[in-house]
Amino acid sequence: MNILKGKVLDIFHQDDIVMIRINVKNEIFSVLMLDFNSLDHLRPNSYVELLFKEHELCFGELNTKISIENTFKAKLIKIKKGEILWHIFFDFKGFLIGSIISAKKAKELNLNEDEEKLCFVKANDIILRT
Repeated sequence: MNILKGKVLDIFHQDDIVMIRINVKNEIFSVLMLDFNSLDHLRPNSYVELLFKEHELCFGELNTKISIENTFKAKLIKIKKGEILWHIFFDFKGFLIGSIISAKKAKELNLNEDEEKLCFVKANDIILRT
């Protein structure tokens, strides 16, 4: 499980949908939620943890334009190779985060440690914890 810590900037409501913007070390993340009842105590300037699974963290080459809200640069620091899956580890501003991809795709990408990659997580793949 990937865990980032940040500060709530804004909370926007529209019908049943809630969009929360969170500052994680000067990188702005958006979290999209349908059920806000479990976090109804959340307010701007509150501190939260952003949780997302390894298979929800994707990455690609820098300077790529994509339609996903949460894009950020991170340094690839370790590759754990398996026959079926590779576990790719990144350093994002001091947070260790991981991604799991197929060995086939990892070989196609010709991954190397110490490379900077563009990482992204869809807003609805993030869970908040206070």
